[in-house]
Amino acid sequence: MKFNRTQFLAALAALTTWPGKWLGIQSKPSSRPARPASPRAAGRTELWLGDWREIRRVQVFVSVHPTAQRLIVAAARQEMLSLRYWGGSTPGAERQVSPTLVFQVGGFGPLYLCGYCHVRRAERVFRVARVEILTAAGDPICITE
Repeated sequence: MKFNRTQFLAALAALTTWPGKWLGIQSKPSSRPARPASPRAAGRTELWLGDWREIRRVQVFVSVHPTAQRLIVAAARQEMLSLRYWGGSTPGAERQVSPTLVFQVGGFGPLYLCGYCHVRRAERVFRVARVEILTAAGDPICITE
């Protein structure tokens, strides 16, 4: 018999509280204040902004991805780069970014760039696969493998 997550937690709660109810033992109230349900608990599977800010970021120092290599060097040298980002609310928009960190979420998965966006005037996170680094003339850097 297979249970989904909700059924499993309900069965586990019933098994742990049943002997106390049967014997007439009062359960101890929790000392922690009740936390409001997160939007993720409502059935969403993707990360929410609150989850994204709290997630563990593992810095990447070496990569085989050519764009990531350039971003790692720029972060180490504290350079400002012109790039085109093919995601977010304005895909294809040109941005000036000062990279601070190239990382992976939890140490695996896609690469991300954390840096200060001078266009938005805020710290932003970009997915490296959607970043296109521009040269001084505004042309993309074409790297062939």
